[in-house]
Amino acid sequence: MTENNKTNGYLYRSALFIRKGLADVQAKVNALYKIEELEDYIDIKDSPIEHIQAALAPLAGQVNDFLDYAHTVTDTMELTLEDVDIYAMLDSVLTIADQLAESKGGIVVEEEIPENLPTIEADPMRLSQVLLNYLHNAIKFTDKGTITVRVTREPDKIVFEVEDTGIGIAEADQELVFEPFETILEDKEDPRLGFGLGLKIAEHIVDLHDGETWFESEAGRGSSFFFTVPL
Repeated sequence: MTENNKTNGYLYRSALFIRKGLADVQAKVNALYKIEELEDYIDIKDSPIEHIQAALAPLAGQVNDFLDYAHTVTDTMELTLEDVDIYAMLDSVLTIADQLAESKGGIVVEEEIPENLPTIEADPMRLSQVLLNYLHNAIKFTDKGTITVRVTREPDKIVFEVEDTGIGIAEADQELVFEPFETILEDKEDPRLGFGLGLKIAEHIVDLHDGETWFESEAGRGSSFFFTVPL
């Protein structure tokens, strides 16, 4: 076994172990909601229980990213292909995007989606994951303005785009965008700082669909992230 395979195997096992631990903690927190004496602390914004729930959510997301990244580098991710209704997929994704934008404030999510789009053969869960990653990043790096989800039909493919009016990406940093564990942020205490795995995972998912990923950006003038799914 090569050193890389050993490292990736360790990463995968560690992420599984941490996910199980988080699931156990989540189950115990959920059990608190059933205790009558704690009713006054349920669904109260600043209560300890709600703080714990809020802290667990991003941790679970990060662990899932590590698991997906392990599948990416070992090429073991599998798709569940089916005929996907693009409108149904977008409706679900945009509902979540609207909630994220509303929670942050100052951002409007718009859509430009043509009529009569065909179904596509794809894994709807994984494509939704790509779109949500694009949207999450767009909202995270946009203080105020507009996020636009745009879909275009071309003769041999469907093009998905997420455009934002956020901080944009300097030309010198653009080569880092799809690299794991890299960031364009200089401040290491910036709350927007993550592990930089989401876009790498998204790129791999699109590759598995025989599609392409790319972006266009300019510092201070926003970004547009694209991916395609062939027809």
